[in-house]
Amino acid sequence: MIHSLRIALLMAGLALFQSCSGPERGQKEAPTSSTSLSRLSAKGSKVVNENGEEVILRTIGLGGWLLQEGYMLNPQGSTIGTQWQMKKLYYEEGLSEEEVEDFYQQWRDNFITEKDIHYLASLGFNAVRIPMHYELFLSSEQRSARNQVIKDSTQLSSYIDSLSRWLDDESLFAQAETLEAIKVLDRLLDWCEQEQMYVILDLHAAPGGQGTDVNIADILVKNDLWYRKDAQGRLIYQDITVSLWEMLSQRYINDDRIAWYDLINEPNNIPSNQPIHDLYERLINSIRASGDQHMIMIEGNGWGNNYDLLLPKDFSTSENLIYSAHRYWIPPQEDSLPDPNPNQINRMVNLLAFRDREQVPVWIGETGENTNEWLAQNIAKLDAANIGWCHWTYKRFDLKENAALTRINGPFPTDGKKVMAQVIENIKFENNPPNENTIRAVAPEH
Repeated sequence: MIHSLRIALLMAGLALFQSCSGPERGQKEAPTSSTSLSRLSAKGSKVVNENGEEVILRTIGLGGWLLQEGYMLNPQGSTIGTQWQMKKLYYEEGLSEEEVEDFYQQWRDNFITEKDIHYLASLGFNAVRIPMHYELFLSSEQRSARNQVIKDSTQLSSYIDSLSRWLDDESLFAQAETLEAIKVLDRLLDWCEQEQMYVILDLHAAPGGQGTDVNIADILVKNDLWYRKDAQGRLIYQDITVSLWEMLSQRYINDDRIAWYDLINEPNNIPSNQPIHDLYERLINSIRASGDQHMIMIEGNGWGNNYDLLLPKDFSTSENLIYSAHRYWIPPQEDSLPDPNPNQINRMVNLLAFRDREQVPVWIGETGENTNEWLAQNIAKLDAANIGWCHWTYKRFDLKENAALTRINGPFPTDGKKVMAQVIENIKFENNPPNENTIRAVAPEH
């Protein structure tokens, strides 16, 4: 295993990269960090710091914090598969929108705290991947319009019209420092800086939803990101996604604590990769136009694994790209059997060949949810190949040990409003029992 990255990072110099571009549309740029974390970049097939040293990020995903996924909420199974369905249950039980929003504020304030980050650093992780929900980049008033669709699906057209109006009058993502997601990100960056950990920004629930898997992106209508048009004929959710990443880029352009931008998590079940390519082309060029040279992660179709039409040569700007694969439940023996499509890279043999052929870094954006034996052999393979990885996930509800690092005891959110106060108590760090066997299988230091 590569020598301790944390020691190397403590010795790294201040970042040299500065952009001459300023924020637009009234956005305030975040203060340049004084962190000793070094700006990361792609050099051939490696991720390197400013001293040219290879950096392997062994990362933990903070799933469930800013986006609830149904399977994490009740290990015994439930009809609730998405966050919006969870909210709808609370509404149907008579809670007001204000009461539901207050619950989710408490959830965000307690699910991940500075104590959690300190604990993760103590286990040897040197980065976190934060799955973000686009709705938290809306103002509270704008988010309320989306909540109306949750209450009454016939309000979807009205919500689309509102999004179009906000996009045109430039009120989307305005006054960034007042937005809930920015407040959360800024706190997380400060906590991670203290532990010399990088942060990966992951747009996990993209505007409209990036596929048909409603659970992973809180999707109201399947594949709306790719096909929904507004009254002006615009692909409205794509325009909003570009605007969102422009705001994030302008705000964090000089922040070396951010390892890279993970543009869209796990596109899935899109009939063609062409619309994925076209949106990535826009996103990459928009970010680079401001002078932002942060690394950019590309995720392919099929839950982040298929890269037809998405190779570096397929983009007009291809510098500082990194490619993702998501590895779940692959039988170990299949890792040596090539997939017939060389651009399908979740098997190890294809992943390594892709890295060497395309001369780009590869990284396992998600892996986990398996037996400890599988997890251990998987990480051993990745470490031997100098490929970084992100374990999914840190904590989730369960009655017994699971593949997360810690678990949250019942009662479960799906039990409704009667247990809301106890749920908030149980998600706190001090009340999360560690899954010791999983920790031994995956934690860099244990």
